[in-house]
Amino acid sequence: MKITYIHHSCFSVELDSCTLLFDYFKGKLPEFNKDKKLYVFSSHSHHDHFDKIIFDLEKTYPNITYILSDDIKNTESDSTRFIGANERILIDNLQIKTLESSDLGVAFLVKVDNKSIYHAGDLNWWHWEGENTPEQNEFAENKYKSAIDKIKGENIDLAFVPLDSRQGKQYYLGFDYFMKNTNTKAAFPMHFWRTYSLVKILKDSENALSYRDKVFEINKEGQLFEIK
Repeated sequence: MKITYIHHSCFSVELDSCTLLFDYFKGKLPEFNKDKKLYVFSSHSHHDHFDKIIFDLEKTYPNITYILSDDIKNTESDSTRFIGANERILIDNLQIKTLESSDLGVAFLVKVDNKSIYHAGDLNWWHWEGENTPEQNEFAENKYKSAIDKIKGENIDLAFVPLDSRQGKQYYLGFDYFMKNTNTKAAFPMHFWRTYSLVKILKDSENALSYRDKVFEINKEGQLFEIK
């Protein structure tokens, strides 16, 4: 797998048979192999996860399918499939399962080419100290855990998981719970608002002792990673 970090929560994953693009709304895209099918995923309609600019890709890559959360109400392509939370669909050779986000839309679990790839969207343990009431934080915790528990113990080859610097000391909660409740081989933090140092802070913390070697450090947009 060839993985490119594009911006915020956007990554591309180039596999043997196809290319996957997650949550693109801006940033410089790699040049993809036009002989491979391109699948464009959008987890929800928030401006930092979706923009209708994705439909321009069809001009360059006619062999394309858009897989959009059903809270996204607009499309400019006949090659669009909508999907809701807690659904399973088969598109070509992609097995796609969704989880309900703890914010809006869905998280994706995609199985293709004997690989299992997870993209969280905005599914995260959104604990906001000083902003939410204790009851609101407890509700958010339970909603997140309930979603992740549906894939508890799942073998995942590649995962993209939020690590949000705005959460202060609670920045690690969702990432940590995900890693300790799934069998994930390679994890990429996302949604960190260009606070690249946060990844190293997590890896150096005692919380990550059991999984730090599985976490990839991102240092810049456009960074390329290759995983066998």
